[in-house]
Amino acid sequence: MSGKWVFMALAAFTGILLSFELHLISILVLSIIIIRIVHRESFKILIFYFAFALLFFFASEYTKVTHVSYYKSPAKLQAVVLTFKEYPQIDGNRLKAVAVSPQKEKFMLLYKIPTEGEKDELVRKLRAGTACTVDGKLVWPEANRNEHAFNYEQYLKRMNIHWIFEPGSISTFDCHSSGTSLTATLQNLRALGVQVIENEFPEKLASYASALIFGERSFISEEADHSYKQLGVVHLLAISGLHVGIIVGSVFFLCIWAGMTRETVFWTLFFLLPVYAVLSGGNPPVIRAVIMAILILSANRWRLPLSTLDIFSLSFMLFLLFDPLLIYHIGFQLSFAVSFALTVSSAYFLHQKVHVILQMINISLISMLSSLPILSYHFYEFSLISIAANLLFVPFYTIILLPAVFLLFAISFIKLPFFDFVAGVLDGVVHFSEKVASAAGSMPYSMFLTGKPSALSMIFIVGGILIFFVLRERRIHPLKCALPLILVLTAYSASQKYSPYGEVVFVDVGQGDSILIKLPYNRGVYMIDTGGQLHFPVAEWQERRKPFKVGRDTLLPFLKSKKISRIDKLILTHSDADHIGAADELISELKIGEILISPNSWEKPMMADIVNRAFEEKIKVKEVKAGYGWENKSGSFYFVYPFDDEYEGNDDSLVLHAYFGGLSWLFTGDLEKGGEQEVISAYGKLEIDVLKVGHHGSRGSSSEPFIQMISPEYAVISAGKSNRYGHPHAEVLEILEGENVRTVRTDESGAIHYRFTSKGGTFKTVLPYDSARSP
Repeated sequence: MSGKWVFMALAAFTGILLSFELHLISILVLSIIIIRIVHRESFKILIFYFAFALLFFFASEYTKVTHVSYYKSPAKLQAVVLTFKEYPQIDGNRLKAVAVSPQKEKFMLLYKIPTEGEKDELVRKLRAGTACTVDGKLVWPEANRNEHAFNYEQYLKRMNIHWIFEPGSISTFDCHSSGTSLTATLQNLRALGVQVIENEFPEKLASYASALIFGERSFISEEADHSYKQLGVVHLLAISGLHVGIIVGSVFFLCIWAGMTRETVFWTLFFLLPVYAVLSGGNPPVIRAVIMAILILSANRWRLPLSTLDIFSLSFMLFLLFDPLLIYHIGFQLSFAVSFALTVSSAYFLHQKVHVILQMINISLISMLSSLPILSYHFYEFSLISIAANLLFVPFYTIILLPAVFLLFAISFIKLPFFDFVAGVLDGVVHFSEKVASAAGSMPYSMFLTGKPSALSMIFIVGGILIFFVLRERRIHPLKCALPLILVLTAYSASQKYSPYGEVVFVDVGQGDSILIKLPYNRGVYMIDTGGQLHFPVAEWQERRKPFKVGRDTLLPFLKSKKISRIDKLILTHSDADHIGAADELISELKIGEILISPNSWEKPMMADIVNRAFEEKIKVKEVKAGYGWENKSGSFYFVYPFDDEYEGNDDSLVLHAYFGGLSWLFTGDLEKGGEQEVISAYGKLEIDVLKVGHHGSRGSSSEPFIQMISPEYAVISAGKSNRYGHPHAEVLEILEGENVRTVRTDESGAIHYRFTSKGGTFKTVLPYDSARSP
């Protein structure tokens, strides 16, 4: 089997795919591999291939059967003993941890800490392996409420977690050690190491040291993380195969220098590497690198006939045999995809005779191409300048920063007098590197936006990448090799941008409004409001490191998934935070053609800040009112309200009347009954097919005369799930029902889509919708 284990790894991959994802790609992968084996390999390899495929197929089926919950519905649990499986994460006033019930079922424990004193007590007492007796309730994990958004429910299920447990309280008097396992002990040591770094290192350097030594990235600032993602070098902030390779090499050299025999060094590494895998967070890239390192050491120790590709394949199978669902882990996918590409390409691209800089360029190019489909599928974009960025940052991290933080961490226990000086210098270097990363990452055209590729698009993209490697192997010029992939990406981008289909999306932004209108053939991309949070002052101990932001966490990922990098018109109906709070985040990340606002709404502080930010970015801001509008081949858009220049709040919301996709639309912002009466007086009758209900369905809006005047067929209500205001109000729902208006709500159905052509379209919702009321 020497040199043939790669076919068994492919068998494992196809077996798992056929179990979890029986569709076009699964069948295509299976067919291509079988054809390849029949054409080039022996019948014995084909038999082994089918045997391993069946093994992993049944392993996956077994996983599906056993990954079930003991509990069948939400429930309150009394005096249940939960054991913390991992060291709890305490961020601001939130505690989060995986906990295990007496039935050995894992829960995601989420607890909102009520007081600073209790937080301090929990930080002191809770550890991995601690068991606490608590009362609480089981709640369903939230599924994604917007298309292509992160599916938290699915994410937890793939970790065999089916419930979120919310304790009523956690008293450390009801907690005790459950007899910690070796894994729990190592996790507690890891947390202790992170605390040492946090206490001893300068703040900026501490965030990098925690990431590079222990794989703890939560301290990395949002700005730095974003910059490194833009550069395509964010992998340097996580422990990877490169880190493990450096550690193995360093330990091996130091042990030999200390006079240890090679056999002693082998057994030392054999036992230390798994320990380090746990200490560094146990992420798939680390485990992959540790398994491969142990297999390489074992092959050398016992002279096993295993090539590097064999070792890679065996580590792949061992990983997935332990848990087939790891195939969905993004870190697993990226680590193995890049490692596989580097392994099979090493004979052709990574010659020892080639200059080191050219080798680094080749490594960066291979890494970029092999990760491109995965990044496109999960993040909808990839970096175009990652090759140049790797040339700069990889040497900095591997030669300077990584060894330095390990050395500083070691001497921090000795309290040498020069520690503070060296740490301060290195902290300054890290600050400078962040500025360089930020400047480089903000360069225009540094990212290529792909949107969410379909299965067919993924096949063509992967095909273009494979053609590049095949042609490059034949020593064809790199530009000629890249031409098929460039053509595929160009054609794919054009088909997305100039699609004959348009779409209206009432984005679920919680308690707020945000509506995307994308016209066919790229004739216009408009956004009405952005949603946003109401910010209430909190004590310093309650502040979270990376609090949720509607723009960053909801709107931008959604827009990127739709391959939208430019908004032609951003319409901000009025100055409330739940309508414009995320505008600044969009202005920072997207190209905005112009911003339309209600007259004198800039007098309010939040709108004034947005207007000033727009001026800084040289975006035109225009005050508009009734009578202003525009038309194109796909539709007409006119504001029907307000009539005057005095701004008084909700009743001066911009109200847009539009006709496109075969329907007449009315978008009302937070228009209330007073404004509705003015519209009735001015227009008498407006024939509307779809009404965006004013003010989230508040009883102060959607009066019966107004609904009768516009007589809509459909009504869309944008409101947050279980919002504190009770929106939509029962009185409004009764009025709509009495007028036979079919109503759909974001709080019940998530985002609401209308996909259309010039002849008409269809509605759909992200979450299941009651068919009896469905449009």
